Amino acid sequence: MAKQPKIGFKTSHKVRMSTASVVPGMYVCALDRPWEETPFLFQGFVLRSWEDVETLQEYCKTVVIDHEKYVELGVGPRRPQRPRSERKEGRRKRPPPSTPRVKVEEMLPEALETYRASTELIGDIMDDVRLGRAIDTPAAKEAVSACVDHVLKNPEAMLLLSRVRDKDAYTSQHCLSVAILSIALGRSLGMDTGQLNEVGLCGLLHDVGKVVIPDEVLLKPGPLTPQEMLVMQKHPVEGRNIIMSTDGLGLAALDVAHSHHERLNGSGYPRGLRADQLTPYTKIVAIADTYDAITSDRIYNYGRAPTVAFDVLWKGVGRLWDPRMVVHFVRALGVYSPGSVVELNTGALAVVVASNPGHRLRPRLLVLPPDDLPPEAGTLLDLSKVHTDPFGEPLQIVRMHSPSKAGVDLRELADKGLLENLVELPQTAMEKG
Repeated sequence: MAKQPKIGFKTSHKVRMSTASVVPGMYVCALDRPWEETPFLFQGFVLRSWEDVETLQEYCKTVVIDHEKYVELGVGPRRPQRPRSERKEGRRKRPPPSTPRVKVEEMLPEALETYRASTELIGDIMDDVRLGRAIDTPAAKEAVSACVDHVLKNPEAMLLLSRVRDKDAYTSQHCLSVAILSIALGRSLGMDTGQLNEVGLCGLLHDVGKVVIPDEVLLKPGPLTPQEMLVMQKHPVEGRNIIMSTDGLGLAALDVAHSHHERLNGSGYPRGLRADQLTPYTKIVAIADTYDAITSDRIYNYGRAPTVAFDVLWKGVGRLWDPRMVVHFVRALGVYSPGSVVELNTGALAVVVASNPGHRLRPRLLVLPPDDLPPEAGTLLDLSKVHTDPFGEPLQIVRMHSPSKAGVDLRELADKGLLENLVELPQTAMEKG
């Protein structure tokens, strides 16, 4: 009896194919280039929309698809597309605003002064509203303008400072951080300076309605009951009312305060709006608000690492958040976003100060000196250069931590002056293999 032919590898559920042939619902398990050279943070993801497909096509020519993990998404037909060459030309017409870039260590002293002044201002705004006074519109716009100026010079300085927090002033500092994150995302999207000022103001005032929420709900150290959640969900309407009664703020800030908890699929509140009913500013602030809420310490839990927030955002693209904006948000912050706390292979903890273009996994760090390490461990360490441990092994990041769980207080570091006096550690001599 003749032998039956063996079934070859073509029956595998993993198949390499051109990105021109992929569709939403497919599970991408491998790329034709290193993952760190793309905006995709996680090795393995579902293409949830045609926007995801287009982003993938910008970075890759072929990918490996796992057909066993296909998801039926029910997305509509693909919209007509211009030739890729024309799309790229169109993107080049709207570059991010051009401002001479300043090194982060040179920028931090001035940026820290701006951040502290803006923190005090947003606290005063919240106090004024709580007492029934009007928002100081000129002061708010001036503070946002200063933040825009710093983000254009070096976004990482302001992103780092947005993680400097006072646990007793969560709402006001959350608003300032969302403003900074929104400006950084707007810059990545190519907005001009006027638009950056507008989206920054929207971020600064998005949660102003929380000042009228009772403290027993707003500051409750635990999960809210269904009744308490209904009370909390009134803050967008309250924010709209406050901004409507303030001169000089305009419709954009009003709309974002009212709509920043709405989602693309209509699952948000208070009105259940859908994607086509949401403005670009609302979509931007919604992403920044979600990221900051996840990564910040709250009364009832510690903030989580930025990678957790990125994962939440990435899983919700197309359903909750705009896919293109999430990609730009991840790109603007980087894999190791400024202010993240990481652990080196020596066991030392460090704060990410800035990224290195072309070396996304090798950022610049402020290494925190425990008692058993020499004083120079508290200086700026550039992982894109060759540095070794006492055994000659290259220094590298092994994991990321929540700052609070790791016992790192960025506000304390700022108060000690460590963020204002960064001196780079000299490169370690090492033979390259």
